[in-house]
Amino acid sequence: KRDDTGVWSIVQDSQYNRRLTATKPTTLVGPAAGADLLKTTDDADGVNVLGTLNNCSGGITPWGTVVSGEENFNQYFANLDSLPEDSPVATIHGRYGLTGGASERLWETVYDRFDLTKEPNEPFRYGWAIEFDPYDPTSEPKKRTALGRNKHEGHTSAVAKSGQVTIYSGDDERFDYAYKFVTTNPYNPGDRAANLDLLDEGTLYVAVFNDDGTGAWLPLTFGEGPLTAENGFASQADVLINTRGAADLLGATKMDRPEDFETNPVNGKVYLVL
Repeated sequence: KRDDTGVWSIVQDSQYNRRLTATKPTTLVGPAAGADLLKTTDDADGVNVLGTLNNCSGGITPWGTVVSGEENFNQYFANLDSLPEDSPVATIHGRYGLTGGASERLWETVYDRFDLTKEPNEPFRYGWAIEFDPYDPTSEPKKRTALGRNKHEGHTSAVAKSGQVTIYSGDDERFDYAYKFVTTNPYNPGDRAANLDLLDEGTLYVAVFNDDGTGAWLPLTFGEGPLTAENGFASQADVLINTRGAADLLGATKMDRPEDFETNPVNGKVYLVL
């Protein structure tokens, strides 16, 4: 809480206190939930994940939840070299920076799920935007797969004149991309409950910036342009799990670590910090 002089202090016995750790049960939701690449020995359904990793910059939604980004999750996974070099799984893991031998964290020495020789699909369950409700400590955090998978940063939201909500985010790595997600359904300011799953349906876009100062948002939609089975994408789930690969094919503009988006509610401009 903040007192009358502006000084913050911790309320030790608050009903809202809780920790979201690497073992906290979370749920994968949205178009990629249940995909084969998200299934593991302990989770045959591909929807129940233990914890969230390496959370970085997040944002507050208009309905009062928090969307946080799983950033450098690659640091936790080991032994990429154990997978066949030409396998699609190994190719995607390589694009996301997983290491061939021991991980930086060495958690694989304690937990099998961080060892690719034992759980090659586990890394696909991280790198998502995770939404949680700070006003309901009993609620389970949800990884919103519709927002794509990368090293998430930012998650600034804005409500368009149509009522649809846009979430701006960056993939915080050198030469990766800037994204926005636009909900299918509009925000309902009079019904908080109606908004709690808005981020499960919508369109994810990646940015292209042209030399003449113009630009475009390109939809990352299965079946459009090069995002087809011929190029390794058999569904929208595939596009979202390998968002980087999909954006590569679309020719998105490589950026200098997109860190933060901010929007100007007065003039409608959007600013990106690199």
